[in-house]
Amino acid sequence: MYHFPLKAFPPKLRATIIDIEEWTQAPIPLIASSVISAMSLSCQNLIDVNINGLFKSPVSLFLFVIANSGERKTTVDRMVMKPFYQYDENSLRQSDASKNDYEVELQMWKEKEKAILGRIRKKAHKGLIMETESQMLRALQIEKPLLPKCPRYIYNNVTPEELQFAMYNYSSNIGLIADEGANILDRQVMKDLSFINSMWDGVSFRVDRKTTQSFTIENGRVTLSVMVQKKPFDLYLKRQGEKARGSGFFARCLPVFIDENLTTQGWRFIEEQAIELKNLSDFHQRIKELLTENNDNKGVEYRECLSLDIAAQDEWAEIYNNIEYNIHPDKKYANMNDFASKLPNNVARLAALLSYFTEGNCAIKKEYVESAWSLCKWYMNQAVNLFSYEEGYYEALLLSWLDREYSRQNSNHIKFNDIRRYGPNSLRKGKLLERVITNLEKVKAIEIEYSRSGSRLVYEGKQFSNNNLTKNPIYSFY
Repeated sequence: MYHFPLKAFPPKLRATIIDIEEWTQAPIPLIASSVISAMSLSCQNLIDVNINGLFKSPVSLFLFVIANSGERKTTVDRMVMKPFYQYDENSLRQSDASKNDYEVELQMWKEKEKAILGRIRKKAHKGLIMETESQMLRALQIEKPLLPKCPRYIYNNVTPEELQFAMYNYSSNIGLIADEGANILDRQVMKDLSFINSMWDGVSFRVDRKTTQSFTIENGRVTLSVMVQKKPFDLYLKRQGEKARGSGFFARCLPVFIDENLTTQGWRFIEEQAIELKNLSDFHQRIKELLTENNDNKGVEYRECLSLDIAAQDEWAEIYNNIEYNIHPDKKYANMNDFASKLPNNVARLAALLSYFTEGNCAIKKEYVESAWSLCKWYMNQAVNLFSYEEGYYEALLLSWLDREYSRQNSNHIKFNDIRRYGPNSLRKGKLLERVITNLEKVKAIEIEYSRSGSRLVYEGKQFSNNNLTKNPIYSFY
């Protein structure tokens, strides 16, 4: 497992993450994901990013943290997202205070409407002209009191209909944030993936209603940050996994699984030390500044479009080519072309966020693209571990390679370590090769024996050439 690239963050953000880690002793990747989500939510309505000089993209990010009970998801979420929760609480209080005035004004308006309609009914009954009353009614409609808006940033336990209505009526700039994401996964909002995907893409979304007014959400921006335990996540995969993968939803996400390699449980000892959290305070202050900018900017026409400087653009192009090369069937992103196709975009988005959050409105420098790539590459490796395994794909790929090597070496066995060294690139690191070997043993495609020195040897099995795996298209690769 690759170590999390904490050094990729600019110094102040890195110090913030360390502050939170020292206070909570939560896993660094969990904290970092929450910090990235906060940057996305605070900046997404202020900036877009120009990618490759060809098209403009939102900077909103989708982050998915799978972490079991005890990883301090709620504590981290409340610490990082504090300015947003405070804003939402203040907005709700102001809205409640305005509702009394609204109710009084609406009652008075209804009485005026009732009086005008009464005059219209009398004249209609007598067949008289109603031009004056008609003009009065039109003028009154313009004066109808409006329900006080209660814009908020954070939504979690919400239906798609409620969320879409809120984005149309209150603010199209929101965050789907959940520290116990089972709520979101169980709600219909995560079944309407076309809506979620459209928001990531930054395109308009039409909501057609049968009984109420239809409407269009234009220039919507959604940050997704879901922290969920492994069991609810697995249940969601069972119910919606194929649809979520097929629709491209998972490919848009930056995921992390806090497994036994990343957990801090068992190492969180109480130490007597004063932690000031000054860096976290500075982080919160920057978010508050950005929220003020959001309030001052009343339309999407105020959104700045950040561009990459020449060196950054060259770096991004090199990253793009690197990703494209690694989609090759025996490379590390084999069977992950859907994720890989979205990865360059996520790199550009994260680079824009790091740049704007740190320096404000300026061209994106090469260092931010490099940092974004280090982070996105780590998340991509997490995605490979979580999503790349497709039944039979890697088994067929290894059989194809073994078939070639047995013939080329004129031998009926190969050392396991040679597969690890020289075999398909996608099987050289991590635990995937062990799983593939076990599966091939089960179907008797290979047999494992040991040399006198203890080396593991992989032999042709009785069903080496006579099994269903040889029907997989990837079997013809080597």
